[in-house]
Amino acid sequence: MPSRFKHNQFVLGALLAAVLFATIELFGVWSGGPVRADLNNPLGMLSRAVAAWFTPAPSLLRAGSDRAELAFTLFFYADAALVALFIWLLYRRVDPGARRSPSRNEGLIVAQLLIGLLIDSVLFNMVVAAQLAALMALRRGLAWLAVQVVVGLAADLYLLLGVTERQGMADGMVWTVMFMVSLERVVQALAFGIAHIVGRERRARLSLAAAHAELLATQSLLGDLVRSSERMRIARDLHDVVGHHLTALNLHLDLALRQSDGKVAASLRTSRDLAHDMLAEVRTMVGTERRDQPIHLREALLTMCSGIPAPKIRVTFDDQCEIHSAATAHALFYCVQEAITNAVRHAQAKLLTIDVGCRGDALVVTIADDGRGRAGDKEGNGLRGMRERLAQLGGVLSAGNLPLRGFGLALSVPLAGVAP
Repeated sequence: MPSRFKHNQFVLGALLAAVLFATIELFGVWSGGPVRADLNNPLGMLSRAVAAWFTPAPSLLRAGSDRAELAFTLFFYADAALVALFIWLLYRRVDPGARRSPSRNEGLIVAQLLIGLLIDSVLFNMVVAAQLAALMALRRGLAWLAVQVVVGLAADLYLLLGVTERQGMADGMVWTVMFMVSLERVVQALAFGIAHIVGRERRARLSLAAAHAELLATQSLLGDLVRSSERMRIARDLHDVVGHHLTALNLHLDLALRQSDGKVAASLRTSRDLAHDMLAEVRTMVGTERRDQPIHLREALLTMCSGIPAPKIRVTFDDQCEIHSAATAHALFYCVQEAITNAVRHAQAKLLTIDVGCRGDALVVTIADDGRGRAGDKEGNGLRGMRERLAQLGGVLSAGNLPLRGFGLALSVPLAGVAP
């Protein structure tokens, strides 16, 4: 089994459940043999019809065992083939790296639904119902569940009427059988409900973890901006208050020295020199604090990515790149955040890589996942928002499916506001 399935509990659970149900289904048929095997389902009726073409009808001289054995053999191998096809369709449907349109995804589920109806297996019908809840929107999933239940009940009623005509059955037994087959459809609805609740809980847990990580990262980024703003305020206060008073003090000391007529105390000259030195130090300090301080975007990204439970996120950051522009840092942080959100919600990826570096006269961010990629060329609101934010800074965005699998983004903004 591909390693990517080990990181997706739903995919792995669905495949393991299908294999287990296939074993139960085929073992039940094989252990029953031609005598006790239940062929009262669409596939069984088809097997009987085919067997009737190649074997003589029962008579006083023939008990009809040849026809029963052939019908059983046809049924068993057809059942095995359909079960194998069901598992393959399930594999194709839940494959995290497959790129398919929504209509093709529905086609795969419809094919599984038809197989479940043919073999009339409550276990495989439960697998289909769980897929409807886990892989479709609630309303669409409920609509397909209703189709599955109604078509299944209609097929059961048709089979029951056929058995009643051939073998005869008391009215009480007919109602009992109807109750049992109706109960099977209730079990399908329960499987749908449980899968929906589990999926909703998982999505809520992932969303909460992502929101918490984004909050911590935003707090870290805002802390840098607040510290930078506070340094600027202190620099202005030093320049406007302390610098002003020191300048006035130097003027008065210079005036006192000129008015002393050469009778200058050593302490007065020392005070003038200290005042000059202090003013020079204050000006140097103000100049240093007024310089743009680097914004620690790397720490903010690492904080956000470390709090995302799935997929695994690997971040690489060029240490030679220092971002000084608050607008640039905020735009890049938003774009990375949106890319992570899309990967968590839609990509079904195992790994997401984020690379930040300075190349030429631009700051470039490349983001790639190994998920199923994008079906179609239509861009969502998230990509359009990223493109608009970068355009305000003179940047560009390119996005699309990667050659082998997954989806990739390349963000580029000019080095204005960035000091390599």
